[in-house]
Amino acid sequence: MIDLTARYNDFAVYLPALQKSYALATAKATKPKNRPFPKGINMKDLDFLNPNSKLWHYGYALYSAGQFTSSVPIGCSVEQCRDNPDNTHITILGDSGGYQIGKGTLKGMDGFKDNALKPDVICRKWRSSGDIRKWIVNWLEANSHYAMTIDMPLWAKDASNSETPFHHCSIEQLIDLSVENLKYIKRYQKGNTKWLSVLQGTTPKDSKQWWDAVKHYRFSGWALAGNVGWRGGIENVLYYTMLLRDGGGFELGQEWMHVLGVSQPKWAVALSAIQRGIRKHCKNPNFRVSFDSASPFQLGGRYQRVARYPKFGKELSSWVISAHEAPVNAAYFGEAGEKLAFPFPSPLGDKLRLSDLNVRGGDYNVKSYDDISGYMLINHNCWVYVRSFLEANELAFRLKSDADKAVPQHLLDLLEFIENLLSVQNWEAELKKHQKLLHSVFPPPKDKKKGKADAEEVEEVEERSTEDDWKC
Repeated sequence: MIDLTARYNDFAVYLPALQKSYALATAKATKPKNRPFPKGINMKDLDFLNPNSKLWHYGYALYSAGQFTSSVPIGCSVEQCRDNPDNTHITILGDSGGYQIGKGTLKGMDGFKDNALKPDVICRKWRSSGDIRKWIVNWLEANSHYAMTIDMPLWAKDASNSETPFHHCSIEQLIDLSVENLKYIKRYQKGNTKWLSVLQGTTPKDSKQWWDAVKHYRFSGWALAGNVGWRGGIENVLYYTMLLRDGGGFELGQEWMHVLGVSQPKWAVALSAIQRGIRKHCKNPNFRVSFDSASPFQLGGRYQRVARYPKFGKELSSWVISAHEAPVNAAYFGEAGEKLAFPFPSPLGDKLRLSDLNVRGGDYNVKSYDDISGYMLINHNCWVYVRSFLEANELAFRLKSDADKAVPQHLLDLLEFIENLLSVQNWEAELKKHQKLLHSVFPPPKDKKKGKADAEEVEEVEERSTEDDWKC
C-alpha cells in the first residue's frame, strides 16, 4: 500500500470531492457476487481514506452536506473514518451545500420553488427555516473536521439561474442572509468541527460588499468561492489573500484557507506558494491551504474517461491532466477481456483486466459498464489527480538549480513572486507591476464554450457537484 498523505505536509493539499454513492459503496469489506473483480482486493480497498487499503491511502477529502437529506448516520466510508479515533492524520473538509441552496434543490426547500414568491417572502422563508440550518450544521459537525459556513450564492442572480428561488433577491439581501447564517453557526456550533468563513462574489463590487460584511466574523479560517476564488483569476485570489493578511486573517488561531472547485497543476503549485508565504511571513507555521474538485468522479462515472498524468515539461502546456476514453466495449466481456490489461498505470490500474470493467456482453446490452466499473475508474482517476499535484509540487519547489530543468521558468518566477508578496506592504502596486508575469501563467478569465469533456472542462461544470450526476 502506498501512503501519499505525509508527502503533502509542505504543499497545498488537493481534496477529491467525494460523492455519497462512492463513499457508501466503498464502506463495505466485500466483493460483489458473481462479478469479475481484481484478485486480492475488495470494495473497501477502493476507499483511499482507508489506512488499511491494499492499494493506496490519502488522508484528505471534501464531502458535501448538499448530497444528504438529514444528519442521520448512513454508514459511509467518511463516517467510519471520522468516528475512528486512530485516524488522527485524516482530514475531511465539509461543504455546507451552498450550490444546492442556490439552486433550491436542498432537502427541506420544497416551499421555495414557487417562482411567484417575492424576494421578501423568500428571505422570510429562509429566516424561519431553522430545521434546514440545524441539520446542515449537525451534519457538518458529525462528518467533518473543518467545514465551510452556509453562504447564499450571489450567482443565483445570473440570468442562467432565473428559475432558482433566490434569483430575484438583491445582492444586499443575499449578503444579509449569509451574515445571519454566520450568527446562527456562531450561536449553535458544538465544537466538533472548525469553521471556514466563505468569501464570494460575482463582480469586484459585490465581492467587496461581501468581504466588508463578513470580515469581522472570525472562525478558524476562510474559503474562497466564485470570483473571489480561482474563477476570478490569480489576481483576485492574491488580492483577497492580501486583504486577509492585512486584516489578521492568517494570525495564529487561523488554520486553513480553501479555494473551491479547481484542480489544475499550475494552481496546485501557486496555492502552495501562498501557503509557504503565509507560514513564513505571517509566522503561522502550520497554516494550511487546500483546493478541491469533483473531476475524478465526473470523468470516471459521468463521462467514462480515464485521467492521465501530465508530462511536466518546460512548456506550460505540458502541465495539464488530460483524459482518454475508457476501454468500454462488450467485446472485452469475459475471457477475451481477461487476456487484456488495463493500459493506464495506478495502484488499481496495475491490477485491472478489461474484463473487470466490461461486465456486460452481447448484442443486446446497451452498457458494458456497471456502477462498480465507474468506481474503479474513479479510484484510478483520484490517484492520478493526487499523485500529479504532488509531483508538480515536488518538481517546482526543489532547489532552483534543479527545478529550472523541468519547470517553465515563468512559472518558477511566479511562485517566487507569490511567496514574497506575503511580506510586502505596498502589495497592490506589486500586483500591478507584475501583471504581465501573472498573466503569462494565468491568462485573464474569459467565457469558455462548453462541450468537450476533457479534464479541465469537467472541473468547470460546477464548483459543488450534485449527487449521482456522475453515475454509470
